[in-house]
Amino acid sequence: MAQSVKPYIAILKTQNEKHKGILYKVDSVNVILNHDGEFITVPINEIKTVQIRTIKKGYKGMSFIKIGEDRAEEYKMNAAGKMVDKWGKEEPGLKEDAAATVFSVVFTAMANAVALPIHAINPNLARFNFNKLDKNKFNELSYYSIYYQANPNVLAELHQLKSISSSFKR
Repeated sequence: MAQSVKPYIAILKTQNEKHKGILYKVDSVNVILNHDGEFITVPINEIKTVQIRTIKKGYKGMSFIKIGEDRAEEYKMNAAGKMVDKWGKEEPGLKEDAAATVFSVVFTAMANAVALPIHAINPNLARFNFNKLDKNKFNELSYYSIYYQANPNVLAELHQLKSISSSFKR
Protein backbone atom coordinates (compact mmCIF):
# COMPACT_ATOMS: atom_id res chain seq x y z
CA MET A 1 0.00 0.00 0.00
CA ALA A 2 1.46 3.36 -1.03
CA GLN A 3 1.97 5.93 1.71
CA SER A 4 1.09 9.53 0.99
CA VAL A 5 3.67 12.20 1.69
CA LYS A 6 2.43 15.52 3.04
CA PRO A 7 4.83 18.46 2.81
CA TYR A 8 5.07 20.87 5.74
CA ILE A 9 6.44 24.40 5.93
CA ALA A 10 9.27 24.82 8.43
CA ILE A 11 10.36 28.17 9.79
CA LEU A 12 13.83 27.83 11.30
CA LYS A 13 15.27 30.58 13.45
CA THR A 14 18.96 30.72 14.16
CA GLN A 15 20.90 33.31 16.14
CA ASN A 16 21.29 35.56 13.07
CA GLU A 17 18.82 34.38 10.41
CA LYS A 18 15.36 33.05 9.68
CA HIS A 19 14.83 30.37 7.02
CA LYS A 20 11.49 29.28 5.60
CA GLY A 21 10.75 26.42 3.24
CA ILE A 22 9.35 22.93 2.89
CA LEU A 23 10.98 20.59 5.41
CA TYR A 24 12.83 18.11 3.21
CA LYS A 25 15.16 16.18 5.51
CA VAL A 26 16.57 16.12 9.04
CA ASP A 27 19.83 14.24 9.50
CA SER A 28 22.39 14.10 12.30
CA VAL A 29 24.16 17.29 11.15
CA ASN A 30 21.74 19.44 9.11
CA VAL A 31 18.14 20.35 8.49
CA ILE A 32 17.44 20.70 4.77
CA LEU A 33 14.67 22.97 3.48
CA ASN A 34 13.35 23.34 -0.05
CA HIS A 35 12.67 27.01 -0.74
CA ASP A 36 11.27 27.56 -4.26
CA GLY A 37 13.26 24.64 -5.68
CA GLU A 38 16.50 25.66 -3.97
CA PHE A 39 17.79 23.51 -1.10
CA ILE A 40 18.88 25.36 2.05
CA THR A 41 21.09 23.52 4.53
CA VAL A 42 21.01 24.74 8.13
CA PRO A 43 23.40 23.15 10.68
CA ILE A 44 21.53 21.63 13.63
CA ASN A 45 23.76 23.25 16.22
CA GLU A 46 22.75 26.75 14.98
CA ILE A 47 18.96 26.21 15.20
CA LYS A 48 17.16 27.94 18.09
CA THR A 49 13.49 27.33 17.20
CA VAL A 50 11.48 25.54 14.52
CA GLN A 51 7.82 26.12 13.67
CA ILE A 52 5.91 23.60 11.54
CA ARG A 53 2.90 24.70 9.51
CA THR A 54 0.69 23.14 6.86
CA ILE A 55 0.78 24.32 3.28
CA LYS A 56 -2.40 26.19 2.47
CA LYS A 57 -3.94 26.34 -0.96
CA GLY A 58 -4.37 29.72 -2.57
CA TYR A 59 -7.47 31.69 -1.71
CA LYS A 60 -10.21 31.48 -4.29
CA GLY A 61 -12.77 34.22 -3.83
CA MET A 62 -16.48 33.63 -3.45
CA SER A 63 -18.85 34.88 -6.12
CA PHE A 64 -22.46 35.80 -5.42
CA ILE A 65 -22.81 37.84 -8.61
CA LYS A 66 -25.64 36.84 -10.89
CA ILE A 67 -25.45 38.85 -14.08
CA GLY A 68 -27.09 37.96 -17.36
CA GLU A 69 -28.77 34.79 -16.24
CA ASP A 70 -30.87 32.92 -18.77
CA ARG A 71 -34.38 33.11 -17.39
CA ALA A 72 -36.20 31.37 -20.23
CA GLU A 73 -36.90 28.39 -17.97
CA GLU A 74 -37.82 30.45 -14.88
CA TYR A 75 -40.49 32.70 -16.40
CA LYS A 76 -43.41 31.82 -18.64
CA MET A 77 -45.97 34.03 -20.36
CA ASN A 78 -49.29 34.04 -18.47
CA ALA A 79 -52.78 34.67 -19.90
CA ALA A 80 -52.42 38.44 -19.32
CA GLY A 81 -49.25 38.51 -21.46
CA LYS A 82 -46.86 39.08 -18.55
CA MET A 83 -43.79 36.98 -17.76
CA VAL A 84 -44.32 35.20 -14.42
CA ASP A 85 -42.57 32.44 -12.51
CA LYS A 86 -44.30 29.26 -11.37
CA TRP A 87 -45.74 31.05 -8.31
CA GLY A 88 -47.17 33.91 -10.31
CA LYS A 89 -44.54 36.52 -9.40
CA GLU A 90 -43.75 38.93 -12.25
CA GLU A 91 -40.33 39.02 -13.86
CA PRO A 92 -38.21 41.85 -12.45
CA GLY A 93 -37.63 44.80 -14.73
CA LEU A 94 -34.39 46.51 -15.64
CA LYS A 95 -34.44 48.66 -12.49
CA GLU A 96 -34.83 45.65 -10.18
CA ASP A 97 -32.16 43.69 -12.10
CA ALA A 98 -29.70 46.58 -11.80
CA ALA A 99 -30.38 46.90 -8.05
CA ALA A 100 -29.89 43.15 -7.53
CA THR A 101 -26.62 43.23 -9.52
CA VAL A 102 -25.26 46.17 -7.52
CA PHE A 103 -26.27 44.49 -4.26
CA SER A 104 -24.63 41.18 -5.28
CA VAL A 105 -21.38 42.93 -6.32
CA VAL A 106 -21.21 44.83 -3.00
CA PHE A 107 -22.08 41.69 -0.99
CA THR A 108 -19.45 39.65 -2.86
CA ALA A 109 -16.77 42.28 -2.21
CA MET A 110 -17.66 42.45 1.49
CA ALA A 111 -17.68 38.65 1.90
CA ASN A 112 -14.27 38.32 0.22
CA ALA A 113 -12.83 41.19 2.28
CA VAL A 114 -13.82 39.32 5.45
CA ALA A 115 -12.82 35.82 4.24
CA LEU A 116 -9.34 36.65 2.88
CA PRO A 117 -7.72 37.61 6.22
CA ILE A 118 -9.30 34.57 7.88
CA HIS A 119 -7.88 32.32 5.16
CA ALA A 120 -4.42 33.87 5.59
CA ILE A 121 -4.16 32.64 9.19
CA ASN A 122 -1.85 29.63 9.29
CA PRO A 123 -1.24 28.44 12.86
CA ASN A 124 1.67 26.24 13.93
CA LEU A 125 1.14 22.50 14.03
CA ALA A 126 4.23 22.08 16.15
CA ARG A 127 6.92 24.23 17.72
CA PHE A 128 10.35 23.07 18.80
CA ASN A 129 12.77 25.00 21.03
CA PHE A 130 16.40 23.91 20.88
CA ASN A 131 18.13 25.59 23.80
CA LYS A 132 20.38 22.52 23.97
CA LEU A 133 20.84 19.71 21.47
CA ASP A 134 18.12 17.13 22.08
CA LYS A 135 18.19 14.09 19.79
CA ASN A 136 14.58 13.18 20.64
CA LYS A 137 13.32 16.59 19.52
CA PHE A 138 15.19 16.28 16.22
CA ASN A 139 13.71 12.79 15.74
CA GLU A 140 10.26 14.28 16.35
CA LEU A 141 11.01 17.09 13.89
CA SER A 142 12.09 14.57 11.26
CA TYR A 143 8.58 13.02 11.27
CA TYR A 144 7.39 16.15 9.43
CA SER A 145 10.07 15.88 6.71
CA ILE A 146 9.31 14.66 3.22
CA TYR A 147 12.30 12.31 3.34
CA TYR A 148 11.14 10.58 6.53
CA GLN A 149 7.54 10.24 5.30
CA ALA A 150 8.78 8.63 2.08
CA ASN A 151 11.34 6.42 3.90
CA PRO A 152 10.15 5.81 7.46
CA ASN A 153 12.53 4.05 9.82
CA VAL A 154 10.05 1.38 10.88
CA LEU A 155 12.54 -0.67 12.90
CA ALA A 156 13.56 2.37 15.00
CA GLU A 157 9.88 3.23 15.53
CA LEU A 158 9.12 -0.29 16.77
CA HIS A 159 12.11 -0.15 19.11
CA GLN A 160 10.92 3.20 20.49
CA LEU A 161 7.36 1.91 20.98
CA LYS A 162 8.74 -1.16 22.77
CA SER A 163 10.77 1.00 25.16
CA ILE A 164 7.75 3.22 25.86
CA SER A 165 5.43 0.27 26.47
CA SER A 166 7.94 -1.41 28.79
CA SER A 167 7.94 1.67 31.01
CA PHE A 168 4.13 1.38 31.34
CA LYS A 169 4.26 -2.22 32.60
CA ARG A 170 5.92 -1.27 35.88
